[in-house]
Amino acid sequence: MISRRHFLIAAGAQPALPAFAKGTAKVGCQANGFVLKPGDFSALLDALGKMKELGYAGFECNVRFMRRQFDRSQKARSQIEQTGVRFIGAHMSIAEAQPDTFLKTLEGVAALGAKCIVMSATALSPEGKFEPEALRAKAAKLEALAKMCRENELRLAYHNHNPEFANHNAEMNGLAEATSPDLVDFLMDAGHGYLGGGDPAEFLRSHSSRILGCHIKTFRREKGEPTQVPLGQGDFGFQELALAIRKTGWAGWLIDEEGGGPTPGDTAALGPDRDYIRRVFGM
Repeated sequence: MISRRHFLIAAGAQPALPAFAKGTAKVGCQANGFVLKPGDFSALLDALGKMKELGYAGFECNVRFMRRQFDRSQKARSQIEQTGVRFIGAHMSIAEAQPDTFLKTLEGVAALGAKCIVMSATALSPEGKFEPEALRAKAAKLEALAKMCRENELRLAYHNHNPEFANHNAEMNGLAEATSPDLVDFLMDAGHGYLGGGDPAEFLRSHSSRILGCHIKTFRREKGEPTQVPLGQGDFGFQELALAIRKTGWAGWLIDEEGGGPTPGDTAALGPDRDYIRRVFGM
């Protein structure tokens, strides 16, 4: 005997997961703000305690920090829940989604209490100019992986880097048009979006119901190269994004990401960043 749920999946009728409703956005923190070693779960728990102390309600981290917990997921999930910080999702690249390991990753992440897989991929073009066939192929790959996520009660949220916002948000808009809203969401990295010359606020206004979360981080150009700096100290701020959130009633996760550049970790910035979020976003 098989359950009705698994019968529907086998028949091609995957159960729908709830869409994001309008309401109040929530503030989270990417674990990149802490210098962590894969497998050091106690250090991650300490980081979650610090996040809670600073006023962050949820966290996101790379899947490499969770793999060793898959075989003890019940205990690990309990330890995460005891911190009072919700597990938003685990980040991985599309290249890591190999047929022989991806299902175990999904089962493990879901068992630990996460709500989504945050997935990044190589942009189609550094200038935001690409062939329609390439866009369709990438969209099809994301949808196939998203179906596997949904079968394990997870959402797939595509995470961008700079190039996806080049040429007037070209690739981000293309992916939104070429993928099903029932399958593919977005974890919009607004910092990368602005750095790529795009308009993250406009993307949120157009696709708010599909944006699970927003990474916020800022950069300052020093000798021509962008260097990540604490919120409020960079070449761009997030006032327009805050206005877009208020206008749309977006209710996803606003995620502070320090250490998202070549140098991991900037724990000292997380407190001032949280104050910046309160001032600019009112959260």
